[in-house]
Amino acid sequence: MRKRERKTVLQLSLLASALWLAAPAALAQDSGLGTDLQFGNALDPSGGTALRGCDPDGATWLTAQRKRTPTGFLYPCPPAWPAFSGDGAWRHRGSLTLGYLGVWGDENNTDWRRFSNWDDGVYVGADLRFENAADGRYFDLRASRLNEDSQYVRAVFGRAGKYRVQAFARSQANVTSANARSIWDGVGSNHLTLTGGLVPAGSSSAQVAAVSAALPERILKVVREKQGVGISYMVNRRWTAYANASHESREGARPFGGPFFFNYPFADNGGIYEIPRPIDDSTVNFNGGARFVGNAWRMDFSYSGSVFRHAHRAYDYEVPFALTPVVPGLVSPALTTGQFSYEPENDYHHLRASVSRKIAWNGDFSLTATGGRMSQNDYIVAPMTCQGQFGIPVIPGALFDCANWNTTDALSRKRSDLGIDTQMVDARVVLQPTDTVTWRANAKYQREDYDGTYWMYNPLTGQWGYPAENGSQGSVVPGEAGIWDPVLSPGAPTRIRNLPLDRELHQFAVGGDWRLGDKNTLGATYTFERTERTHREVATTNDNSLKISWHNRALDWLTFRANYTWLQRTGSEYDYDPYEFTFSSSLPGYTGEDVAHTVSALRKYDVGSRTQNKLDLMATFTLPREMTLYASVRGDWNDYDATLGRRGYDTLGGSLQWEWQPSASTVASAWYGYDRSVLDIANVNDAALTEDPTLGGATYPDANRWWIHDRQRNHYAGANLTQRMGRVTLDAAWDWTYSRGTTGYRYNSPGALTLPTLDPLLTGQFQPMIYRVNALTVGLTIPLHPRVSLRIFDRYQRGRLFDWHYLGFEDGRVYDHRVYTDGGPENYSVNMVGALLEMRL
Repeated sequence: MRKRERKTVLQLSLLASALWLAAPAALAQDSGLGTDLQFGNALDPSGGTALRGCDPDGATWLTAQRKRTPTGFLYPCPPAWPAFSGDGAWRHRGSLTLGYLGVWGDENNTDWRRFSNWDDGVYVGADLRFENAADGRYFDLRASRLNEDSQYVRAVFGRAGKYRVQAFARSQANVTSANARSIWDGVGSNHLTLTGGLVPAGSSSAQVAAVSAALPERILKVVREKQGVGISYMVNRRWTAYANASHESREGARPFGGPFFFNYPFADNGGIYEIPRPIDDSTVNFNGGARFVGNAWRMDFSYSGSVFRHAHRAYDYEVPFALTPVVPGLVSPALTTGQFSYEPENDYHHLRASVSRKIAWNGDFSLTATGGRMSQNDYIVAPMTCQGQFGIPVIPGALFDCANWNTTDALSRKRSDLGIDTQMVDARVVLQPTDTVTWRANAKYQREDYDGTYWMYNPLTGQWGYPAENGSQGSVVPGEAGIWDPVLSPGAPTRIRNLPLDRELHQFAVGGDWRLGDKNTLGATYTFERTERTHREVATTNDNSLKISWHNRALDWLTFRANYTWLQRTGSEYDYDPYEFTFSSSLPGYTGEDVAHTVSALRKYDVGSRTQNKLDLMATFTLPREMTLYASVRGDWNDYDATLGRRGYDTLGGSLQWEWQPSASTVASAWYGYDRSVLDIANVNDAALTEDPTLGGATYPDANRWWIHDRQRNHYAGANLTQRMGRVTLDAAWDWTYSRGTTGYRYNSPGALTLPTLDPLLTGQFQPMIYRVNALTVGLTIPLHPRVSLRIFDRYQRGRLFDWHYLGFEDGRVYDHRVYTDGGPENYSVNMVGALLEMRL
């Protein structure tokens, strides 16, 4: 009850604060900011417009000729809205829809249910509009309900050219697993307890496997609900003001990795758990501002902010398996519970001011400045949840009292008190001295400053660090508890503080467009970007890029566009380990060996050297009888100049699209797309703990090097047809997706493998990952009465899916001390039939 009351109070406070924000300036229509962008669902993604067909009058009464965009595409036809009714001051139009959906087949498949959670049930919809032509007032109401997880209602009222108010509520489900088997009770809560008589830290692998296999499959889902209000008001012909607010909540569960120390190198020890992670959080968003539009000046002042909160600070789960030290003869105290804290609660505030002015040479100058603050001041949970002791007895400094770590008194402070301050200034100028030449230039400065330092220090014990894996790692391997003690363990390496990542960007760009007659336009833009970072592998990077474009209309029936971009990133000297100051090795009294944290030849692709070549070719053919053909080819080639890490990432793709709209009664389209990508990665497995970070040295020998070559191929195709046949309208749609991914690998010796004993079984390539889905929808809309029509439709979808990560899951989901919850993707075949009765008002 307390949770429900909190949620209701939060929603009422949101509504009151939003109306208070809007009241001083009762605002007008604004297209720049809003409470939400699209209202629809899986049954009708367009929100009611696609099924209306085309208005036979077209976009204007002045001419029946279809109009095209500057690049040759036909403008979408306006929907055929029903005629208004009513003779009084207010006239109205709209419809109410009532129907039923029936689903059979593999209806519990995750991929079928993913964002719709389809099921048998009643469908309800409404689309109403009221207008007062005398003073421009109007009211819109749109609503749709598939089920309790997929529905929306939206109301808009206002006065044309004066004000507009919107309020809405919506919900959508994300089915994260439809074949989950959870060995825990309490799914969705923040306390997960073992089911089926399993004993925490006292169950065998066979017992856990038997319980898992006997459990029925269940659905895990996260339902996202959102409510919002917005208002805009035109104060006068120059000034417009607006305010919007929304509240969004998520509730449910999803599969999540819940480690309790790795099990792969230690048979019958440790534990790896895929748990049903509970989700229960909410976000409140605000934005508001004012705009001024004058003959020479334009200004925009705005504020945006958000508040993110969790219903709980952490969740825990009981673990079935015991931990055994690698030292023979020793027994660790039982650890029965794992714990995770949620993402930190945070606040965000952002101010923005933008001013622009018309200047000489038909130009425009604009200046934008922003400032923001992102802060986290959440209460921090205790480092662990154990009772008694944890670690390894007998060995000095390896056994710890839980009472010194399962309380918030073990924290250096109770709240995080961290933040990031942001500033940005962007100046732009555009000049058009002649009808054929346009010049552009802009300069940008942006900075992010981390505020606050959190020290991982326990004042109860005088120790630094935190218990690794909730104490489990130090209960298996001596010296790996994650705790540094100046007396008992002065040589233990562990993280002791947070990592600030300040960033400063300086950007300058200059470019222009030259119109060479009426048929050709050339453009070029040069951009220089310098980024300075703290505590990253490269302190300063310099990006130089050149973009060249060509727009050609030499033929009346063809529009051709080409863009080419070259980018080269260079930077200061690469520091393979800039994080040493965050570890216990930086503390006075540290006596441990200098051990290499990573190999010096590894390059992180986001800051390392990079050369990019990117090409886009686009052609639009204007064909007779209101047909359009569009073709495109694109490529992106990236070289990272790296021996280890990401070495290359290339993509190549193309598409072909045909559209035909000969009349208001016929609309057809078809398309095909293809893209491929290749990713090359290399790395090396460590062989020993030494201070040598070089590739080929004692820590990272050449014999332990490995390479991965990942290839992805995707095909997309589809067709749509809407055809009016007398009084009946036929609509049909077909969609096809086929993806195939292969991962090849090679290595110098079995030492590159986590388990060298698997070497004789490996072939150099994993089985292909396959995703193939066909969907066909056919529907008929049949008028039964001037104000009543019936729509019947059938949607058939078939999927063939294969993911080698889930091989063998049909035989069980427990392997040694590894427990999985989700069953992975499965083939499916589903048919859904619907009958919708629409009644026009």
